[in-house]
Amino acid sequence: MKSSDFKEFFDFFPFRRRWGSKLRPHFSFIYSGVTWHVDSSRGKAGEVNIITHAHSDHHGQKNLENFNAVASKETAKILEICSSKDYRGKTFEVGEKLEIKGVKIKTYPTYHIHGSSAFLFDNGVLITGDVKDYKKLPKCKVLVTEATYGSPEYDFEEEIDKLKRVGNSVLGAYPIGKSQRVAEILIEEGYSVALEGKAKNICKILGIEVEDGGEIKITSPRKLYSYSGKKYVLTAQKFYRVPRIVVSDHLNYTGILDMIEHCKPESVIFYHGKPSKELIEEIDADITLLQDLDVV
Repeated sequence: MKSSDFKEFFDFFPFRRRWGSKLRPHFSFIYSGVTWHVDSSRGKAGEVNIITHAHSDHHGQKNLENFNAVASKETAKILEICSSKDYRGKTFEVGEKLEIKGVKIKTYPTYHIHGSSAFLFDNGVLITGDVKDYKKLPKCKVLVTEATYGSPEYDFEEEIDKLKRVGNSVLGAYPIGKSQRVAEILIEEGYSVALEGKAKNICKILGIEVEDGGEIKITSPRKLYSYSGKKYVLTAQKFYRVPRIVVSDHLNYTGILDMIEHCKPESVIFYHGKPSKELIEEIDADITLLQDLDVV
């Protein structure tokens, strides 16, 4: 579908913004007379920026000083830790109902990282951001979602049981999100866990009790190579030169298909990640990719 088709059938106009000779990341849309920017850089005065979660590739930090930004309370706290700046936008508890510029919005957890949230607009458009668990997402008319693992080669199963048996070791995990999830799993198993830098500070603000020293140390995948002894990278990706344990904060290939079946949309927009030809062919709904939208 083209942007004009969405306007005709669903009363919202999705588009991409120019940034000089380039395009701004992710996408924007006009609904109810308001311009909304999803996981994108700051809009003009009066326009609203929606932040689905605190990962840097979703542009939360670019909106810290934006009074018209909207993010969950946990997302705002994580952004403040990562940037050492105060968040000035609107906050909410995940699951709360919002009203912004006359538009009613319901929020839902996606379990991608702490604070990650989906937004259901009152015209039936659901914007998910990145998703780990779709089961609390509602039915919708248009699903705007991710396809990080949108290829059949990524139909992986997590190895949480293997993680729980890891013993004294060093683990490589992304500092924002995955480190906190893994720390919670291991602490519940009775391990003492040590983190460093912003990963440790995020744990503190979320109430996750990590230590300065521990049986298990969690560091970034990049720093993992400097350690000797038993070590693993926690990922579903296959390009690391270190033994891996499959731990992912995204849906796998089948999970994306199951989410779409669960939400039962008439139309799907993939705005993050790369959906494969196989994924597109399996979906029983109209599919739109970013490159199909108008550029404004």
